[in-house]
Amino acid sequence: MIDELDFNEIEESVDEILGGEFQFKNTVLELLQGGRSLTLENFVTAVVEQMGDNWQTEKHLLLSILLLAIAAALMSNFSNIFQNQQIAEVSFEITYLLLFLILLQIFSGAMEIAGEVLLGIQNFMNVLVPAFCLAVTMASGSTTALVFYEFFLGLIYFIQRLIQNGLMALIQIHVILVFVNHLTKDEYLSQMKEMTSKVTVWLLKSMLAVVIGFNTIQGILNPAVDSLKTTLFSRAAEMIPGIGNIAGSVTDVVLGSSVLIKNGIGVAALVVLVLICLMPLAKLGMLVLILELAAALIQPVSDKRMIGCVSGVGEGIRLLFRVVFTTVVLFMLTIAVVTVSVRG
Repeated sequence: MIDELDFNEIEESVDEILGGEFQFKNTVLELLQGGRSLTLENFVTAVVEQMGDNWQTEKHLLLSILLLAIAAALMSNFSNIFQNQQIAEVSFEITYLLLFLILLQIFSGAMEIAGEVLLGIQNFMNVLVPAFCLAVTMASGSTTALVFYEFFLGLIYFIQRLIQNGLMALIQIHVILVFVNHLTKDEYLSQMKEMTSKVTVWLLKSMLAVVIGFNTIQGILNPAVDSLKTTLFSRAAEMIPGIGNIAGSVTDVVLGSSVLIKNGIGVAALVVLVLICLMPLAKLGMLVLILELAAALIQPVSDKRMIGCVSGVGEGIRLLFRVVFTTVVLFMLTIAVVTVSVRG
């Protein structure tokens, strides 16, 4: 039965995203035989190792920010000794510009990471949905498969339009407002900056609530309809004189095998989604940690505007983290609901 499913496009997509380190069909077959492709111990170990590697790679950013903050504090203090406020302000603007360039480079890298992982998730889901929904059709029926197939396509399109073209731009605006807002001692754009952050978080929470509600309702109704049709078909086969019992047994075996294959594909898809987002989320999380640590360390010696700028960019990267995390949770939740609710 599994040979009826075409995994070629899925294999090509996974190879392109993960670099050939994961074989999708082999993982499905391993799961069907009772194997475990990803354990909690391996997952925790991978996260710890990735965070350690990211720290070794990105710790120079923390040092650069600390040195700039110390230099700005020294120049400001020397200027205050000679009571020359103009020199103090010019020295601050120079160091703030250097800090701006460093933080802009950090945020641009974070944007690139988030954009690549979102594109990878989208490409993988585009090739997964046909095979997965075909397995759902084999296991349960056309009603459930059709509903979730349309929902998957709508969710992919919605995420492409709203997140990649909308929320990502909104986060960029948030960071630009952070830079501009801390150029002067008076924060004229603080409310607008907070508004962009709140709107982003609110949209992400709304998307999650809508997907959870849809999956809950459809996960209850559609599998029950298909289960009724399957039961009627099985009972009708059992009523055939002479071969009724054999036909009913074969039907049960076929349906049970279909459910097992569908579950194997669903679990393998969840593993792929975890692997796609594991490294990017770990790197984004490390960048947030570095910026928050830098803001805390420079607070005793630096100008509050530099502290606010560092903390604000950290907030922007945290929003990118939430966007990627929410996106992968939306798809994982939908796959999990279909996998669990559809029992044949």
